[in-house]
Order: sequence, then C-alpha cells, then structure tokens
Amino acid sequence: MFRAAVLLAGLLLAGSAAAGEADKTFKDWWVACDNVRVCAAYGFPAEEGGAVVLRMRREAEAGAVPSVDVGINPEDSKGVAGPLDIAIDGKVVARTGLPDGSDDELREWDVSEARASTLLAAIAQGQALDLKAGGRTVATISLAGASAALRWIDDQQKRAGGVTALVARGPAPASAVPAPPPLPVIRAAKPVEQKGLGSVPPPAVVARLKGLDCEAHPPEEPTSNRLAPGVVLWVVPCWVGAYQISSALVLADEQGGHARLADLGGAGDPDGRAMATNADYDTDKQRLYSYAKGRGIADCGISATYAWTGKAFVLVERTELSVCRGLSDDYWVTTFRSR
Repeated sequence: MFRAAVLLAGLLLAGSAAAGEADKTFKDWWVACDNVRVCAAYGFPAEEGGAVVLRMRREAEAGAVPSVDVGINPEDSKGVAGPLDIAIDGKVVARTGLPDGSDDELREWDVSEARASTLLAAIAQGQALDLKAGGRTVATISLAGASAALRWIDDQQKRAGGVTALVARGPAPASAVPAPPPLPVIRAAKPVEQKGLGSVPPPAVVARLKGLDCEAHPPEEPTSNRLAPGVVLWVVPCWVGAYQISSALVLADEQGGHARLADLGGAGDPDGRAMATNADYDTDKQRLYSYAKGRGIADCGISATYAWTGKAFVLVERTELSVCRGLSDDYWVTTFRSR
C-alpha cells in the first residue's frame, strides 16, 4: 500500500507538471483545471465519512455559466425524494432540482444555472453549508478553503478583476477574458506489423532495469510491442500491489540493443518517468494507457493516455482525483486533453 501511495503521489506530480499546476487543495476544497482552462471545484465535509460533495464546473469561455450539483451517499440521503434546500450559515440561499440516481448509489441534485453564481458568491462568504430536506439537515459541506479555491479558479481562467469572476470580481468587462488556448494536436505514428516478436526480454533489456524499484523476477509476464521497424517497447512488470501492477517501460531494437528507458514526460527523475501503473499498450492505435488507483475502490487516482508519435510518447489525455473521499471515478476530472 505504501508503494502504491508513493507511486500515486509521483504520478500526480509528474502529470501536473506536464501542463502546469493542474490541481490544488485548499483546506476542505479541491480544485483542478485542464490545459484549456476548463475548471472544477469540489467541497467536502470537514470530517471524512460517507461520500458527500458539492461540485462546481465551469468552461473557459467568457460567457460560460458555472454549474453546481451536490452528491450524497445513499445512507445519508435515504428517503429523500424531493429537492434540497441549500442553507449557508443557517440561511437558505438556493434550492436544487429533483434527485438523480438510485437508493443504492451516490445520488445527485442539480442547482439551476440561474442560481449557481449567486450560490457560489454566498459560499465564498460563508462558514458552513447545510443540505436540508423538509427542514432536516441531510449533510453538511465545510466552506473552509472555498473562497481561496474559487479565487484560484478565477485566476486560472483569467477572470480575476472582471465581471465574470466567481469571487475576485472587478470592473473589467467579459470581453477582457481571453479565449481559451486551442487544444494541442497529437498525431500518433502509423501502426506496424507485430509478427515475430519474442515474449522474453533480451538480456540487455533486463540489465536496463537495474536500479529501478523492480523485483528480481517479474511478478507477471512482460509484453513486447513493436512501435516501428527496429523499435520495440517492453512493458516489464516490476511489482504487484493489492489492486495494481507497476511496470517499467524499456525501448530497444529487435535484438534488445540500444536498450533505454522510455520517457513519459513530466517532472521527476528519468526512472520515475519510465514507470506506468496497470499499463496497457494498443498497437493498433499506438496508445499507451496507465491507470493508477489511490485506493482499491478507485475513489482517487490518475489515468493517462500517451501516443507514440514515432519519436516519443506524448500525453494525449489525463484524468485525476487526488482527494480520496469515496467518490466514483465518474468524479475524476480531466486535467489534460488534446485532439
């Protein structure tokens, strides 16, 4: 478990560095933005327990309106069939729509777009948010860190000092918000024939693993994938945890010559950039997939897709959630995207 936690921390750090600071935690709030300035903020109860969350999402365009919803685990929301009143420091400031979801899963209530901005402004000024049904408090969201979290998003989206900001409002018109940057275009190399590849790594490939955090003998069978004529990717499992496998990625020629560690980019040392969790390579699409769960229930972690361009592995997409609060992977946030 310790290995998995350390690896997850490293992957989150490396992934964030690939496109700037992608996420941040402010007390009981977590925020994340992608490389084209689409952002999300999550607020949680002060004490960890069953999954409860308030989620805000906003696109990057100047006129984009924030959306807000709340999710509550079935134990706390049992018997609640109607809308919820949202009270901040005892005063009801908004009401949700009807719930979505069944009694045995996290249920969600949406706040109308017309009320979302007003609610968020009140959140930035409050201390605690209560979700009420028929006057009964169903769940409580801490607002510690909420103002800083929303200000961070204003800054990331270049809205600070303008009329479209969530918190850091000012006189600048909506037209002052710059257009989001274009999506990076990633072109994968054409697939190549896979016949004739061996299943046992050549000695030079095995020797290149020396110094990595790998077990003496692979806990699972390595796989070989031809990326181009004379270029083979070896995915060599290094260790197996309770729910995932960490593998080293080694590039070599057909006979194992010129063996070198692959580089997935980001921060960290070369050894760390050559590791992937639950790695899977699709030779038809020239895509490498990595999926690291922070815990077995996948309520936090990071998932990334890389394309082999013919020269290097390039990040195509990344989704993550670095706060473990019992949420499903539907709540993981895209922090890098391309086309």
